[in-house]
Amino acid sequence: SNVDSANIAALEDRVLSSNPLLETFGNAQTLRNDNSSRFGKFIHINFSTETGSIVGARISNYLLEKTRITQQIEGERNYHIFYQLFAGAEPDLLSELGLDCGAEKFRYLGNRKSQKTKKDLENFQETVQCLTRIGLSKSDQSTLFALAAAVLHIGNVTFKESDSGDHSAVITDASRSSLQKACTLLGLEEKDVMEAILTKLLTIGGKTIKKPSSVAMAEDKRDALAKMT
Repeated sequence: SNVDSANIAALEDRVLSSNPLLETFGNAQTLRNDNSSRFGKFIHINFSTETGSIVGARISNYLLEKTRITQQIEGERNYHIFYQLFAGAEPDLLSELGLDCGAEKFRYLGNRKSQKTKKDLENFQETVQCLTRIGLSKSDQSTLFALAAAVLHIGNVTFKESDSGDHSAVITDASRSSLQKACTLLGLEEKDVMEAILTKLLTIGGKTIKKPSSVAMAEDKRDALAKMT
């Protein structure tokens, strides 16, 4: 029937649209390849034995190279999504995401003048089209972009030793706004995130005590949060 044909066509379209999307969030420019896959992917497609048409699909992704999120070697880039946002997002969206200051302001992008290209602009437009085709509303798309932006803001949170003399870490005043923006975009309470980063829980003899984090430990926790996001 026409309805079945339309459903099959829509399903095939969504399966095909998933590939550029996965590349947006999981591929990056390396020294050898401008579009290098930094994750594993397995696509399981179900076909009808009667018509040979696609009737279902499941995509599994695994082993994303998370260290790339927080640092890249010279000449390589972070994941495409970040550069696509700077190249293609409307000024209002960039402002809402706190990205209107430019890519060079973000540590996770190497504090370098944006390495965005004309292709990033075209690919961002394709990303939006693919998100729409797989069924994500404008609201859902905004949430997805907010998560990506939050990762960059997390990376700009910096620490120094407090004046207490116990080598405990505190967030620098200059980077407090980065933490605030990240928490707003993620829907998290700033004080909860600060406590998680700046303290660690130790259980000794059945009792749990809080111990302050050192600057190095706080930086590790900050980067772990970004990778988890």
